[in-house]
Amino acid sequence: YGLWSLLHALGGRAGIKRVARYTRNWGRFLVRHVAPVEVKVSGEREVAPGALIVSNHQSYIDILVHASLFPIRFAPKAEIRRWPVFGWYLAISRPVWVDRKSRQKSKAVMEEFRRTLEEGVSLLVYPEGTTTDGQHGLLPFKSTPFEPIVGTPFVIQPIITRYIIGRDGWNPAWYGDQTMLPHVWTLLGHKKIHAEVTVLPPVRALPGEDRKELALRVETIMRQALRKEDGETGKEGNTF
Repeated sequence: YGLWSLLHALGGRAGIKRVARYTRNWGRFLVRHVAPVEVKVSGEREVAPGALIVSNHQSYIDILVHASLFPIRFAPKAEIRRWPVFGWYLAISRPVWVDRKSRQKSKAVMEEFRRTLEEGVSLLVYPEGTTTDGQHGLLPFKSTPFEPIVGTPFVIQPIITRYIIGRDGWNPAWYGDQTMLPHVWTLLGHKKIHAEVTVLPPVRALPGEDRKELALRVETIMRQALRKEDGETGKEGNTF
């Protein structure tokens, strides 16, 4: 699948569009045959072409889960490029590498975001900026990823991602100062990890709305959806 993805990624801008469509194939392969993840989806799975897909963020597993569901282009942190195996594999998909330390590069990234959406390729972002344990709501959203949406008809597609904690108490979230390789080893030692993705109604920027207002509005929608789900399931509902 790595070689096949690489072949799809060749060829300038056309390669970006091809590999984004193919992402769903390798994502499904990985969650079914490599990482033991079973994904349950609520809501409309087919998102609009050229949508900004926004999710809460708990783990590197998110990338596999979301890749299995949507034809997307990723926007990972630049440092992930140096990760063994995972960084190389992600690089094949021709993501938009985000370097938050450089203001000049950030401007170029936003231009690439906009161009990607204009070409009808959906882009996945995690506006919390880091991973969490998934048990205590959302972190405040960073507004920068919403800049390319302001003043455009582009669609924002919010999704909620959850992992079901098993009876052994192991949380699939990878956060804080956890070392990656032991976490991966523990993940692979589980027979099945259960992920639940809720696709919320799409959102568009309002006339005159700036990126901070837009980010806060999407964050509020997702925060309310999380609270509603928590109220319906109860805390014990997050255990399998």
